[in-house]
Amino acid sequence: MIKYSFVTVMLLGLALLVGCHDPDALQITLRASDCDHPGRKVPDGELPTPTDVATDVYCAQVVTRRSAPKGFVTIFGSARARPGMISYELTREFAATWTKKYGQRYPILTGGGPGIMEAGNKGAKEAGGPSLGFSTYFGKGNEPLNAFTTDGYVFASFAQREADMIDGAVALIAAPGGVGTEWEIFESLAKIQTHKKSYAPLILLGPDMMWESLFKRIEALKAMKTISADDDQLLLRARTAAEAVQIIEQRLQLNEKSALEKAS
Repeated sequence: MIKYSFVTVMLLGLALLVGCHDPDALQITLRASDCDHPGRKVPDGELPTPTDVATDVYCAQVVTRRSAPKGFVTIFGSARARPGMISYELTREFAATWTKKYGQRYPILTGGGPGIMEAGNKGAKEAGGPSLGFSTYFGKGNEPLNAFTTDGYVFASFAQREADMIDGAVALIAAPGGVGTEWEIFESLAKIQTHKKSYAPLILLGPDMMWESLFKRIEALKAMKTISADDDQLLLRARTAAEAVQIIEQRLQLNEKSALEKAS
């Protein structure tokens, strides 16, 4: 009996060491230096690999720990906006105003590209604060970080980029945009609604007329009873840059926190 037990133990040991090795096991080793260059450009129609996604997640954390350890204020909006447009100038003004007051604590972060993204980064940099960008690849080439970013990363995975822009935000600002911006608004709304993300004020920046069609869609969803009657209260409106800053201050109780910090 003792001899049998010894042989059994030996066989089990060999099975664990050799016979039961998982051929699909994947070990990924990442270093901060891996984030000094863009993520892989994934060919159109191909799924990002586990290594692609792991690298994106890791590098987003590297940038956040380095430049926004307390979180950031994310700005979404059209890549097609240009200087002189209401949406561009409002975003630039908001980013500058916010950065002057709170940019060292909660820096501005955008998708790092042109249009509204450029406006946000430009306002933040002109105000003398950090100006972050999480970019990715579009079409035939990549969307490199615009000239007004001070730190950032280019993601391999489009979806992971969106997730990190939302999940690390203490507040979210949306300027008018296209399909991508609508996706970002609804992903943010869904995560806040389902508590998959800690609460962050989600603010639609600009005149009411720019958001009229979105709220008509929200009302239609309420009429169909596919969303709760009070879900639209998670969407806040700011007609001006100053109003957007004020809403975030109130929701995050920043004036109270500043007073406590000075008192201590």
